[in-house]
Amino acid sequence: MKIIIVGGGQVGTYIASLLMSKGHTIHMIEHSESVYNKLLKELSPDLLVLGSGSDPEILKKAGIASADVVSAVTGADEINLVVSTLAKMEFGISRVVARVNNPKNAWLYDAQMGVDVCVNQADIIAHLVVEEMDLREQI
Repeated sequence: MKIIIVGGGQVGTYIASLLMSKGHTIHMIEHSESVYNKLLKELSPDLLVLGSGSDPEILKKAGIASADVVSAVTGADEINLVVSTLAKMEFGISRVVARVNNPKNAWLYDAQMGVDVCVNQADIIAHLVVEEMDLREQI
């Protein structure tokens, strides 16, 4: 599969390494020049695009026309939503996965915004922590 990852921070970079280890082709978009320069030490320059994933021209430069999946995992919910909407509505991507940073924004991440899968990291971590607590022994 060909996957575009928008956001080259820790989450995006880790996703990229997991996907590449499974034989998938990735292209990563990163808007911060300093982060982009760090990524050049880990990834081939032809896999990286410097710019905003919310810019349709940057998405085209990353090869969105032939992508199977777009993953929007920046640290900004508004960017992740714009990327998702563009990917689904403008470019017809069949699978869009988006990261929620602020759990209060999770309600926005739905099919109308172009999101197929919403990953609410705070909610996931909070539920795991609560599950691991043995509250019965505390009472």
